[in-house]
Amino acid sequence: MPDSEKLSRDDRGLLTNPPVGYVFNEDGSVDWRKMVRKEYLVANKQRTNETDVSNLEDKDLLILLGGIKELAQIRGFSKVSYSVVSANQEYFATSCTIEWLPNYETDNRIVSFSALADAHQDNTYSFASNFLAATAENRAFVRCVRNFL
Repeated sequence: MPDSEKLSRDDRGLLTNPPVGYVFNEDGSVDWRKMVRKEYLVANKQRTNETDVSNLEDKDLLILLGGIKELAQIRGFSKVSYSVVSANQEYFATSCTIEWLPNYETDNRIVSFSALADAHQDNTYSFASNFLAATAENRAFVRCVRNFL
């Protein structure tokens, strides 16, 4: 989005600029899972051999980091902060706290939500095992967004 265009929200806290095609649950809350664009969904290869995400149930899907970032942007936040819980060469743990903008789902109140994540040689693979801090940071962010929404 060009710098001249500012994000704007309506009185319910929902984005109006740029316009977003919100999907709602029967109770009127936003169905955040259905807001994830298909390009950010991949099959969980530990659960299925199917590659067509349109044929999969939610339990067989993974949301890529870009999809989580987009959801957070659509929902709206004012601050993201991290705290290191533990750090050494073999283990890294961090907490992510997000201050969410007020909207109708939170009675128009700011909500602060936190989540923890860790990374170590036994739960990282490939190149990620060389970047434990970044891996734990991304995991904490994803958990914070996912668990709040």
